[in-house]
Parts: sequence; C-alpha cells; structure tokens
Amino acid sequence: MKLIRYTATAAAFAALTAFTVNAQQPGAATTPARPAPTRPAASSTPAPTRPAASSTPAPTGTAVIAESKIAIINTATFGAPQGGIARLVTAMAGVNREFEPRRTELRTIQTNYEKLVEDINKQKELSTPQALQQKADQAESMKREMERKQQDAQLAFDKRMRDAVAPIYQDIGSSLEAYAKERGINVILDAAKLGEAMFIVNDGIDITAAFVAFYNQRPAGAASTATPR
Repeated sequence: MKLIRYTATAAAFAALTAFTVNAQQPGAATTPARPAPTRPAASSTPAPTRPAASSTPAPTGTAVIAESKIAIINTATFGAPQGGIARLVTAMAGVNREFEPRRTELRTIQTNYEKLVEDINKQKELSTPQALQQKADQAESMKREMERKQQDAQLAFDKRMRDAVAPIYQDIGSSLEAYAKERGINVILDAAKLGEAMFIVNDGIDITAAFVAFYNQRPAGAASTATPR
C-alpha cells in the first residue's frame, strides 16, 4: 500500500508540472522580452533509487489454525451401574426407589385390567348383554384411570430426575473442561450424540474410562469450587 500511494502522488505532481509549462505562452507585446534568467545546471548527484519491493508475500487474510488435540467420550455410559459415574448412578437409583410405589400401583391396575378383559371375552356367550356392558364400562373406566396415572407418574418422574441429576451433570461438565485443559485437549466429541456419524480409527483417543475414574476420585463439587486459572 505504501508503494501504491507513492506512485499516485508522483503522477499527480507530474500532471501539475505539465499544466504549468503549457500555460506559459509568449505574449503579443512589442517590448523585447527580458532575457530569461539562467537556470543553474542540473546537479550531477544521482537520483535516489527506490528500495526494492519486499519479497515477503502479502498476507492472504487466512487465519492461522492452531494444531488441535481431539478426544472422544461416550456420555451414555455415565449412568451405567458398572463403570459409570458413582454420584450419577446413586442419584438415579434414589429417584427410581422414590417412584417404586407408583410403579407397583400401576402394575396392579394393569393386572386387574387385563384380568377383567379376559373375563369379558370368556363370558361373551354366557352372560347377558347388560352384564357384559357393565363389565365393559368398568374396563374402560379402569383403562382411563391407568393411562392418567401413567402420564402423571411419567411427568413427575421426569421432573424429579432432572432436578436430581442437573447439578451433577453441571459439575461433570466443569470437571471435563478442567480435565481437557490439563491434558492439552482442545476438542472433545460425544460419541453418544454423533453415533454412526463418527468413524474412529484409533481407540486411544477415547477418554471415557479415564475421565470416569478421574471424576470418581474427586470430592463432590470439586470442579465448581476450584480456583480458576
């Protein structure tokens, strides 16, 4: 850019000089013109040479990408009773125990409903239409009750499970970030989410087992209480 600006300035100066010379035409007066003053001879000092253009290539605007260390992890195994994250497994088991009475109630309703439907089918040829209709109405009422309780139980279970595991997953995320930084890992891919889109050539980049062992050895909340670097 410096060379371009210098060339443009020189061209503008040359155009201005040419315009001035062309404007100096001789006048029409008869008075002899005064002799023009003698100009000093041009200096023999050689004109300064321009510095050669730098051979360094101009920047192309492409950002320099740092070398990245990539690892993979399978978060689907975090809740596994064997080889999973202990805090997460314990929390999930606690919620499951909490909702066991509801499961028992729903199983009982399901069993009674199936038994009633079976009785209706067996008595089609023996019972009166009125008796069959009464049992059919009873079965329909039982079915609606079962579906309603199933939906209510599922919604309550999902909310309770989210409340129980959300702080643990948050701590897991912070710990995973600290784990990666300590080992110079720049990118972690979750195999549980990528599935078949991931083609692993070297199993050595799988840090699942190592991270689970690392996390299980830390005290609860260690990631959130650690002093940031």
